[in-house]
Amino acid sequence: RAPGSHVLRALRAMGDFGLVASAVSFLTSFLTLLMGLVGICMTLKDTMSLNWKHCDFFEAAYIHGCNAAWKQLFSLSPDMLLTLWTPVLLGLIGLGVHVQAARLNFFMPWLGPTDYWQYAWFMLVTALFGNFGYCGKSGILIGVLSVISCTLCIMANLIGEGGIKMLQATF
Repeated sequence: RAPGSHVLRALRAMGDFGLVASAVSFLTSFLTLLMGLVGICMTLKDTMSLNWKHCDFFEAAYIHGCNAAWKQLFSLSPDMLLTLWTPVLLGLIGLGVHVQAARLNFFMPWLGPTDYWQYAWFMLVTALFGNFGYCGKSGILIGVLSVISCTLCIMANLIGEGGIKMLQATF
């Protein structure tokens, strides 16, 4: 008998363990999206004003200009864009697994997971790059939930769950 085989048998006996892994991962992706939006709103609070009084009519300072804080929030610079919007993007990709309206249509087959092994990796990436470093304690707690989701997806894969069980959520 292989070590841990009794655990796998118990999980198989539970029934649809893949549905549990999917539900926890869906909740985690929703919370990641919500946390990302809260973080952006908190950043917006600090940058929602445009400075008119202390600006010259034309300024050449692109990095340290009179409205640099605004430009950092609404920038297409890859490092600024990804730093600020990563939780939102990862949350949307995670929700897109179960919610048709959240799918990034053309890119979803390349971005989203299709089985529990890929889902586990996606949830680990979400924890490391989209949760732990954002929004203080809430980011840490959601990151822990992402790691739990990762573990549940690995367990679902080990007991032989095929493709991801869809929750068929519609919004």
